[in-house]
Amino acid sequence: MKNLALRKTFIIAVAFSGAVLNAAYSIDLLKALFDPQYSGAVREILISAFVLETGWIPLMVWVIFRPLERRHVLLFPIVPILLGNMLHSVNQLNLQSEHPGTIVLNTVFGLLYSGLYVAAFLAGKGENSET
Repeated sequence: MKNLALRKTFIIAVAFSGAVLNAAYSIDLLKALFDPQYSGAVREILISAFVLETGWIPLMVWVIFRPLERRHVLLFPIVPILLGNMLHSVNQLNLQSEHPGTIVLNTVFGLLYSGLYVAAFLAGKGENSET
């Protein structure tokens, strides 16, 4: 991508999608936290997950305001995305309640979304960038 405005827009779109996705997960985790079917031990895990998901939102929003200078932040969620998708797939295999296609789709989605973060980071590099 040669056009600086297009590159900035791409980085902003990826960071915004990350903020929206984390917000959606945060809302679901908050709902689950108050679900009476879960024990205290499960709620402890849900609290940690909620806080971590919510913590990514301001980081992604922070990138939006200075996308070229802060694009490095987009590299940090790659490992949690891949690890989370792998652990989710292992859990699905252990429960045997999911169709194998769902596991493959989840893994592919994690790889593609991580690749999108890498692409946004790389889009900020170049001879016309401010960094």
